[in-house]
Amino acid sequence: MASPARATGTAAAPESEGADAKGESLPARPSVGPPHPVGDERAEPGSLPDWALLAITAAVCLPIAMLGYGTDLDIGDVRATGQLIRDADYFPSRTPGVPVFETIVAVFDPVGHFAINALTAAAAGAAVVGIARIVRRLGHPNGDLVALAFLASPVTLVAATSTTDFIWAVAFFVWAALFHLRDKLLPAVVLFALAIGCRSSTSLLIVSFLVADGWDRDRRVRCLQTFAGIVPVAILLYVPSYLAFDRTLNFLAHSDGWRGFANNSSRFLYKNCVATGGAFILVALTFVPALWRSLRRWRHDRLVRIAALGFLATEMLFLQLPWKLAHLLPALLMLVLWLGATDRNRRPWMIVLIVAVALNGVIAFRPFTPDRPDQSASADFQPVFMYGLLLNDVRCRARYMDRDPAPLENPQALDSWFCSLEPVRGPTVLGPDQTDADLLGE
Repeated sequence: MASPARATGTAAAPESEGADAKGESLPARPSVGPPHPVGDERAEPGSLPDWALLAITAAVCLPIAMLGYGTDLDIGDVRATGQLIRDADYFPSRTPGVPVFETIVAVFDPVGHFAINALTAAAAGAAVVGIARIVRRLGHPNGDLVALAFLASPVTLVAATSTTDFIWAVAFFVWAALFHLRDKLLPAVVLFALAIGCRSSTSLLIVSFLVADGWDRDRRVRCLQTFAGIVPVAILLYVPSYLAFDRTLNFLAHSDGWRGFANNSSRFLYKNCVATGGAFILVALTFVPALWRSLRRWRHDRLVRIAALGFLATEMLFLQLPWKLAHLLPALLMLVLWLGATDRNRRPWMIVLIVAVALNGVIAFRPFTPDRPDQSASADFQPVFMYGLLLNDVRCRARYMDRDPAPLENPQALDSWFCSLEPVRGPTVLGPDQTDADLLGE
Protein backbone atom coordinates (compact mmCIF):
# COMPACT_ATOMS: atom_id res chain seq x y z
CA MET A 1 0.00 0.00 0.00
CA ALA A 2 1.40 3.41 -0.95
CA SER A 3 2.37 5.80 1.80
CA PRO A 4 0.19 8.92 2.23
CA ALA A 5 3.02 11.10 0.95
CA ARG A 6 3.40 9.11 -2.26
CA ALA A 7 -0.34 8.73 -2.68
CA THR A 8 -0.92 12.49 -2.49
CA GLY A 9 2.25 13.51 -4.30
CA THR A 10 3.35 15.71 -1.41
CA ALA A 11 6.88 16.77 -0.67
CA ALA A 12 6.81 15.19 2.77
CA ALA A 13 8.12 11.76 1.87
CA PRO A 14 11.08 10.77 4.07
CA GLU A 15 14.47 10.50 2.51
CA SER A 16 15.42 6.93 1.74
CA GLU A 17 18.93 5.68 1.22
CA GLY A 18 17.52 2.71 -0.65
CA ALA A 19 15.74 4.96 -3.08
CA ASP A 20 18.92 6.94 -3.61
CA ALA A 21 20.85 3.76 -4.32
CA LYS A 22 18.37 2.83 -7.04
CA GLY A 23 18.62 6.26 -8.58
CA GLU A 24 15.01 7.16 -7.86
CA SER A 25 14.31 10.85 -7.59
CA LEU A 26 12.60 11.85 -4.39
CA PRO A 27 10.25 14.81 -4.24
CA ALA A 28 11.26 17.85 -2.26
CA ARG A 29 9.96 18.04 1.30
CA PRO A 30 8.40 20.95 3.05
CA SER A 31 10.44 21.82 6.06
CA VAL A 32 7.61 21.78 8.53
CA GLY A 33 3.86 21.97 8.89
CA PRO A 34 1.11 20.20 6.99
CA PRO A 35 2.34 18.57 3.78
CA HIS A 36 1.75 20.72 0.75
CA PRO A 37 1.30 18.80 -2.50
CA VAL A 38 4.12 19.38 -4.96
CA GLY A 39 2.78 21.23 -7.98
CA ASP A 40 -0.26 22.59 -6.13
CA GLU A 41 -0.22 26.39 -6.09
CA ARG A 42 -3.45 26.81 -4.13
CA ALA A 43 -3.29 28.55 -0.77
CA GLU A 44 -3.49 26.30 2.29
CA PRO A 45 -6.45 26.66 4.66
CA GLY A 46 -5.81 29.58 6.98
CA SER A 47 -3.36 31.33 4.65
CA LEU A 48 -3.94 34.44 2.57
CA PRO A 49 -5.32 33.97 -0.96
CA ASP A 50 -3.92 35.79 -3.96
CA TRP A 51 -6.51 38.58 -3.86
CA ALA A 52 -5.58 39.37 -0.25
CA LEU A 53 -1.89 39.64 -1.17
CA LEU A 54 -2.79 42.00 -4.00
CA ALA A 55 -4.98 44.08 -1.69
CA ILE A 56 -2.21 44.40 0.89
CA THR A 57 0.28 45.44 -1.79
CA ALA A 58 -2.12 48.07 -3.16
CA ALA A 59 -2.97 49.43 0.29
CA VAL A 60 0.69 49.91 1.17
CA CYS A 61 2.06 51.05 -2.18
CA LEU A 62 -0.53 53.28 -3.85
CA PRO A 63 -0.51 56.11 -1.27
CA ILE A 64 3.27 56.37 -1.55
CA ALA A 65 3.12 56.13 -5.34
CA MET A 66 1.32 59.48 -5.41
CA LEU A 67 4.37 61.30 -4.05
CA GLY A 68 6.17 62.14 -7.28
CA TYR A 69 8.41 60.01 -9.46
CA GLY A 70 10.72 58.94 -6.63
CA THR A 71 14.24 59.69 -5.42
CA ASP A 72 16.39 57.46 -7.65
CA LEU A 73 19.11 59.39 -9.46
CA ASP A 74 18.43 57.71 -12.84
CA ILE A 75 14.75 58.68 -13.14
CA GLY A 76 15.47 61.88 -15.07
CA ASP A 77 17.54 60.08 -17.69
CA VAL A 78 14.96 57.28 -18.04
CA ARG A 79 12.28 59.88 -18.70
CA ALA A 80 14.53 61.59 -21.25
CA THR A 81 14.95 58.28 -23.07
CA GLY A 82 11.19 57.81 -22.92
CA GLN A 83 10.80 61.15 -24.71
CA LEU A 84 13.26 60.00 -27.37
CA ILE A 85 11.22 56.83 -27.92
CA ARG A 86 8.04 58.90 -28.34
CA ASP A 87 9.97 60.91 -30.94
CA ALA A 88 10.91 57.68 -32.78
CA ASP A 89 14.52 57.89 -31.64
CA TYR A 90 16.54 56.05 -29.00
CA PHE A 91 19.57 56.39 -26.81
CA PRO A 92 19.83 54.35 -23.59
CA SER A 93 19.37 56.12 -20.29
CA ARG A 94 22.50 54.33 -19.13
CA THR A 95 24.54 51.51 -20.58
CA PRO A 96 23.60 48.94 -21.70
CA GLY A 97 20.06 50.30 -21.46
CA VAL A 98 16.83 49.12 -19.87
CA PRO A 99 14.75 48.98 -23.07
CA VAL A 100 11.67 47.30 -21.64
CA PHE A 101 11.24 49.73 -18.76
CA GLU A 102 12.20 52.72 -20.91
CA THR A 103 9.39 51.75 -23.28
CA ILE A 104 6.92 51.51 -20.39
CA VAL A 105 7.96 55.00 -19.29
CA ALA A 106 7.65 56.29 -22.87
CA VAL A 107 4.05 55.10 -23.07
CA PHE A 108 2.79 56.17 -19.65
CA ASP A 109 4.89 59.19 -18.68
CA PRO A 110 2.61 61.61 -20.58
CA VAL A 111 -0.19 60.55 -18.22
CA GLY A 112 1.86 61.49 -15.18
CA HIS A 113 4.01 59.98 -12.46
CA PHE A 114 1.13 58.19 -10.74
CA ALA A 115 0.35 56.15 -13.86
CA ILE A 116 3.88 54.74 -13.99
CA ASN A 117 4.14 54.26 -10.23
CA ALA A 118 0.75 52.56 -10.03
CA LEU A 119 1.84 50.13 -12.74
CA THR A 120 5.06 49.53 -10.82
CA ALA A 121 2.98 48.80 -7.70
CA ALA A 122 0.93 46.36 -9.81
CA ALA A 123 4.19 44.68 -10.85
CA ALA A 124 5.06 44.40 -7.16
CA GLY A 125 1.68 42.79 -6.50
CA ALA A 126 2.29 40.31 -9.29
CA ALA A 127 5.73 39.51 -7.83
CA VAL A 128 4.24 38.93 -4.37
CA VAL A 129 1.59 36.54 -5.71
CA GLY A 130 4.19 34.77 -7.85
CA ILE A 131 6.53 34.27 -4.89
CA ALA A 132 3.75 32.69 -2.84
CA ARG A 133 2.87 30.38 -5.73
CA ILE A 134 6.48 29.28 -6.27
CA VAL A 135 6.87 28.37 -2.60
CA ARG A 136 3.66 26.32 -2.64
CA ARG A 137 4.38 24.73 -6.01
CA LEU A 138 7.70 23.42 -4.75
CA GLY A 139 6.03 21.77 -1.76
CA HIS A 140 6.57 24.25 1.07
CA PRO A 141 3.97 25.90 3.30
CA ASN A 142 3.29 29.56 4.16
CA GLY A 143 4.00 30.96 0.72
CA ASP A 144 1.87 33.97 1.58
CA LEU A 145 4.09 34.93 4.51
CA VAL A 146 7.29 34.33 2.56
CA ALA A 147 5.95 36.72 -0.09
CA LEU A 148 4.96 39.33 2.50
CA ALA A 149 8.44 39.13 4.04
CA PHE A 150 9.76 40.25 0.65
CA LEU A 151 7.15 43.01 0.34
CA ALA A 152 7.72 44.31 3.89
CA SER A 153 11.30 45.35 3.15
CA PRO A 154 11.64 49.12 2.73
CA VAL A 155 13.96 48.44 -0.20
CA THR A 156 11.09 46.61 -1.92
CA LEU A 157 8.52 49.26 -1.05
CA VAL A 158 10.65 52.14 -2.29
CA ALA A 159 11.28 50.29 -5.56
CA ALA A 160 7.60 49.33 -5.84
CA THR A 161 6.40 52.93 -5.62
CA SER A 162 8.95 54.72 -7.81
CA THR A 163 9.66 55.16 -11.51
CA THR A 164 12.42 52.54 -11.43
CA ASP A 165 13.03 49.20 -13.11
CA PHE A 166 14.04 47.05 -10.12
CA ILE A 167 10.65 45.58 -9.22
CA TRP A 168 9.73 45.07 -12.87
CA ALA A 169 12.76 42.83 -13.35
CA VAL A 170 11.82 40.85 -10.23
CA ALA A 171 8.18 40.48 -11.31
CA PHE A 172 9.09 39.26 -14.79
CA PHE A 173 11.65 36.87 -13.32
CA VAL A 174 9.26 35.41 -10.73
CA TRP A 175 6.52 34.69 -13.24
CA ALA A 176 8.99 33.40 -15.82
CA ALA A 177 10.31 30.99 -13.18
CA LEU A 178 6.76 29.93 -12.36
CA PHE A 179 5.90 29.24 -16.01
CA HIS A 180 9.17 27.36 -16.40
CA LEU A 181 8.29 25.17 -13.41
CA ARG A 182 4.91 24.55 -15.06
CA ASP A 183 6.74 23.48 -18.24
CA LYS A 184 5.24 26.37 -20.23
CA LEU A 185 8.18 27.14 -22.48
CA LEU A 186 6.98 30.13 -24.53
CA PRO A 187 5.77 32.40 -21.70
CA ALA A 188 8.82 31.45 -19.62
CA VAL A 189 11.19 32.45 -22.42
CA VAL A 190 9.40 35.73 -23.14
CA LEU A 191 9.18 36.76 -19.48
CA PHE A 192 12.80 35.83 -18.73
CA ALA A 193 13.87 37.95 -21.71
CA LEU A 194 11.69 40.86 -20.51
CA ALA A 195 13.37 40.59 -17.10
CA ILE A 196 16.76 40.96 -18.80
CA GLY A 197 15.33 43.86 -20.80
CA CYS A 198 14.48 45.60 -17.52
CA ARG A 199 17.85 44.92 -15.91
CA SER A 200 20.61 43.12 -17.79
CA SER A 201 22.08 41.87 -14.48
CA THR A 202 19.00 39.66 -14.09
CA SER A 203 20.67 37.29 -16.55
CA LEU A 204 22.95 36.09 -13.73
CA LEU A 205 19.93 35.25 -11.56
CA ILE A 206 18.28 33.44 -14.48
CA VAL A 207 21.38 31.33 -15.10
CA SER A 208 21.59 30.38 -11.42
CA PHE A 209 17.89 29.45 -11.46
CA LEU A 210 18.28 27.21 -14.52
CA VAL A 211 21.39 25.55 -13.05
CA ALA A 212 19.50 24.85 -9.83
CA ASP A 213 16.48 23.43 -11.63
CA GLY A 214 18.67 21.48 -14.03
CA TRP A 215 20.43 19.77 -11.14
CA ASP A 216 17.77 17.07 -11.56
CA ARG A 217 18.68 14.98 -14.57
CA ASP A 218 15.11 14.87 -15.85
CA ARG A 219 14.91 18.70 -15.88
CA ARG A 220 18.05 19.39 -17.89
CA VAL A 221 16.51 19.28 -21.35
CA ARG A 222 13.78 21.70 -20.33
CA CYS A 223 16.35 24.08 -18.81
CA LEU A 224 18.46 23.97 -21.97
CA GLN A 225 15.38 24.65 -24.09
CA THR A 226 14.49 27.64 -21.94
CA PHE A 227 18.02 29.02 -22.06
CA ALA A 228 18.22 28.54 -25.84
CA GLY A 229 15.00 30.48 -26.22
CA ILE A 230 16.00 33.33 -23.91
CA VAL A 231 19.27 34.22 -25.68
CA PRO A 232 17.94 35.38 -29.07
CA VAL A 233 14.95 37.23 -27.58
CA ALA A 234 17.13 39.06 -25.05
CA ILE A 235 19.63 39.98 -27.77
CA LEU A 236 16.84 41.44 -29.90
CA LEU A 237 15.81 43.70 -27.03
CA TYR A 238 19.26 45.30 -27.00
CA VAL A 239 19.55 45.86 -30.76
CA PRO A 240 18.43 49.53 -30.32
CA SER A 241 21.32 50.10 -27.90
CA TYR A 242 23.71 48.50 -30.39
CA LEU A 243 22.44 50.80 -33.13
CA ALA A 244 22.58 53.85 -30.86
CA PHE A 245 26.30 53.21 -30.33
CA ASP A 246 27.03 53.16 -34.08
CA ARG A 247 26.75 49.38 -34.40
CA THR A 248 29.51 48.72 -31.89
CA LEU A 249 29.56 46.84 -28.59
CA ASN A 250 30.44 50.00 -26.68
CA PHE A 251 26.95 49.97 -25.23
CA LEU A 252 28.10 47.09 -23.04
CA ALA A 253 30.66 49.28 -21.27
CA HIS A 254 29.83 50.14 -17.68
CA SER A 255 31.42 51.82 -14.71
CA ASP A 256 34.08 49.81 -12.94
CA GLY A 257 32.79 49.21 -9.43
CA TRP A 258 35.95 47.51 -8.11
CA ARG A 259 38.03 49.74 -5.82
CA GLY A 260 39.97 47.03 -4.05
CA PHE A 261 38.91 44.13 -1.86
CA ALA A 262 38.94 46.07 1.41
CA ASN A 263 36.87 48.94 0.00
CA ASN A 264 34.33 46.78 -1.84
CA SER A 265 33.91 44.24 0.94
CA SER A 266 33.40 47.01 3.49
CA ARG A 267 30.74 48.71 1.39
CA PHE A 268 29.23 45.30 0.63
CA LEU A 269 28.85 44.39 4.30
CA TYR A 270 27.74 47.83 5.40
CA LYS A 271 25.07 48.23 2.72
CA ASN A 272 23.77 44.71 3.32
CA CYS A 273 23.34 45.62 6.98
CA VAL A 274 21.66 48.93 6.17
CA ALA A 275 19.31 47.35 3.63
CA THR A 276 18.13 44.64 6.02
CA GLY A 277 18.30 46.41 9.39
CA GLY A 278 19.41 45.30 12.83
CA ALA A 279 16.10 43.67 13.80
CA PHE A 280 16.04 41.52 10.68
CA ILE A 281 19.68 40.51 11.14
CA LEU A 282 18.98 39.36 14.71
CA VAL A 283 15.97 37.30 13.61
CA ALA A 284 17.79 35.94 10.57
CA LEU A 285 20.66 34.74 12.79
CA THR A 286 18.21 32.39 14.52
CA PHE A 287 17.54 30.88 11.08
CA VAL A 288 21.21 30.13 10.35
CA PRO A 289 21.17 26.56 11.77
CA ALA A 290 17.98 25.87 9.81
CA LEU A 291 19.52 27.27 6.64
CA TRP A 292 22.50 24.97 7.12
CA ARG A 293 20.26 21.96 7.74
CA SER A 294 18.27 22.74 4.60
CA LEU A 295 21.38 22.15 2.49
CA ARG A 296 21.17 18.47 3.40
CA ARG A 297 18.13 18.31 1.10
CA TRP A 298 20.06 19.82 -1.80
CA ARG A 299 19.49 16.85 -4.12
CA HIS A 300 15.78 16.57 -3.44
CA ASP A 301 14.55 20.13 -2.78
CA ARG A 302 14.46 22.48 -5.75
CA LEU A 303 13.53 25.50 -3.64
CA VAL A 304 16.68 25.09 -1.54
CA ARG A 305 18.84 24.90 -4.65
CA ILE A 306 17.15 27.81 -6.43
CA ALA A 307 17.29 30.08 -3.39
CA ALA A 308 20.80 29.22 -2.18
CA LEU A 309 22.43 29.45 -5.62
CA GLY A 310 20.51 32.61 -6.46
CA PHE A 311 21.46 34.24 -3.17
CA LEU A 312 25.14 33.43 -3.71
CA ALA A 313 25.10 34.70 -7.31
CA THR A 314 23.35 37.98 -6.55
CA GLU A 315 25.48 38.74 -3.50
CA MET A 316 28.68 38.09 -5.45
CA LEU A 317 27.47 40.54 -8.09
CA PHE A 318 26.81 43.12 -5.39
CA LEU A 319 30.32 42.60 -4.01
CA GLN A 320 31.62 43.62 -7.44
CA LEU A 321 29.23 46.59 -7.69
CA PRO A 322 28.16 47.65 -4.17
CA TRP A 323 26.16 50.69 -5.22
CA LYS A 324 22.43 51.22 -4.70
CA LEU A 325 20.54 49.41 -1.96
CA ALA A 326 17.93 48.48 -4.57
CA HIS A 327 20.58 46.36 -6.30
CA LEU A 328 20.12 43.98 -3.37
CA LEU A 329 16.47 43.30 -4.27
CA PRO A 330 17.20 39.97 -6.07
CA ALA A 331 19.35 38.85 -3.12
CA LEU A 332 16.51 39.70 -0.73
CA LEU A 333 14.13 37.65 -2.89
CA MET A 334 16.44 34.64 -2.83
CA LEU A 335 17.02 34.97 0.92
CA VAL A 336 13.33 34.95 1.85
CA LEU A 337 12.78 31.97 -0.47
CA TRP A 338 15.62 30.15 1.27
CA LEU A 339 14.17 30.97 4.69
CA GLY A 340 10.87 29.59 3.42
CA ALA A 341 12.60 26.31 2.56
CA THR A 342 13.83 25.72 6.13
CA ASP A 343 12.30 23.90 9.08
CA ARG A 344 11.83 27.32 10.70
CA ASN A 345 9.09 28.08 8.18
CA ARG A 346 6.29 28.23 10.74
CA ARG A 347 3.68 30.97 10.74
CA PRO A 348 4.69 32.51 14.11
CA TRP A 349 8.34 32.70 13.07
CA MET A 350 7.50 34.09 9.63
CA ILE A 351 5.31 36.81 11.20
CA VAL A 352 8.21 37.80 13.48
CA LEU A 353 10.42 37.94 10.38
CA ILE A 354 7.96 40.21 8.56
CA VAL A 355 7.80 42.60 11.51
CA ALA A 356 11.60 42.68 11.76
CA VAL A 357 11.94 43.43 8.04
CA ALA A 358 9.32 46.18 8.17
CA LEU A 359 10.89 47.82 11.23
CA ASN A 360 13.86 48.89 9.11
CA GLY A 361 11.53 51.11 7.13
CA VAL A 362 10.39 52.92 10.27
CA ILE A 363 13.58 53.43 12.27
CA ALA A 364 17.21 53.04 11.30
CA PHE A 365 20.48 52.95 13.18
CA ARG A 366 23.35 54.59 11.32
CA PRO A 367 26.68 53.80 12.99
CA PHE A 368 29.08 55.42 10.49
CA THR A 369 29.43 58.36 8.13
CA PRO A 370 31.96 58.25 5.27
CA ASP A 371 34.91 60.60 5.07
CA ARG A 372 34.21 61.32 1.38
CA PRO A 373 30.78 60.44 -0.08
CA ASP A 374 31.08 57.74 -2.77
CA GLN A 375 34.88 57.88 -2.63
CA SER A 376 35.31 56.91 0.99
CA ALA A 377 38.50 55.33 2.21
CA SER A 378 37.38 55.33 5.86
CA ALA A 379 34.42 56.28 8.02
CA ASP A 380 33.80 58.06 11.29
CA PHE A 381 31.90 56.35 14.10
CA GLN A 382 28.91 58.66 14.64
CA PRO A 383 26.03 56.46 15.81
CA VAL A 384 22.54 57.87 15.51
CA PHE A 385 18.94 56.65 15.33
CA MET A 386 16.85 58.26 12.62
CA TYR A 387 14.00 57.76 10.18
CA GLY A 388 14.01 54.31 8.60
CA LEU A 389 14.57 53.80 4.88
CA LEU A 390 10.90 53.99 3.94
CA LEU A 391 9.90 56.94 6.14
CA ASN A 392 12.97 58.85 5.03
CA ASP A 393 12.18 58.17 1.38
CA VAL A 394 8.61 59.39 1.89
CA ARG A 395 10.00 62.53 3.59
CA CYS A 396 12.34 63.21 0.69
CA ARG A 397 9.68 62.56 -1.93
CA ALA A 398 7.28 64.94 -0.22
CA ARG A 399 10.00 67.59 -0.14
CA TYR A 400 10.93 67.32 -3.82
CA MET A 401 7.74 65.99 -5.45
CA ASP A 402 6.96 69.34 -7.11
CA ARG A 403 10.31 69.24 -8.90
CA ASP A 404 10.48 67.03 -11.99
CA PRO A 405 13.49 64.65 -11.93
CA ALA A 406 16.25 66.12 -14.06
CA PRO A 407 18.94 64.35 -16.11
CA LEU A 408 22.18 63.80 -14.24
CA GLU A 409 23.99 66.70 -15.88
CA ASN A 410 21.62 69.03 -14.04
CA PRO A 411 23.04 69.85 -10.56
CA GLN A 412 19.56 69.64 -9.01
CA ALA A 413 19.18 66.02 -10.19
CA LEU A 414 20.97 64.71 -7.11
CA ASP A 415 19.14 66.63 -4.38
CA SER A 416 16.43 64.03 -3.73
CA TRP A 417 18.97 61.22 -4.16
CA PHE A 418 21.27 62.68 -1.50
CA CYS A 419 18.26 63.12 0.78
CA SER A 420 17.27 59.45 0.36
CA LEU A 421 20.77 58.33 1.37
CA GLU A 422 20.78 59.99 4.79
CA PRO A 423 20.00 56.72 6.66
CA VAL A 424 22.99 55.19 4.86
CA ARG A 425 25.66 57.89 5.17
CA GLY A 426 24.16 61.01 6.72
CA PRO A 427 23.85 64.40 5.01
CA THR A 428 26.02 64.61 1.92
CA VAL A 429 28.86 67.09 2.42
CA LEU A 430 31.24 67.53 -0.47
CA GLY A 431 34.95 67.40 0.12
CA PRO A 432 37.02 70.49 -0.78
CA ASP A 433 38.06 68.95 -4.10
CA GLN A 434 34.77 67.20 -4.94
CA THR A 435 31.92 68.19 -7.25
CA ASP A 436 28.53 66.66 -7.88
CA ALA A 437 30.05 64.76 -10.82
CA ASP A 438 32.22 62.80 -8.38
CA LEU A 439 29.13 61.40 -6.66
CA LEU A 440 27.55 59.52 -9.53
CA GLY A 441 29.20 56.19 -8.74
CA GLU A 442 27.10 55.42 -5.64
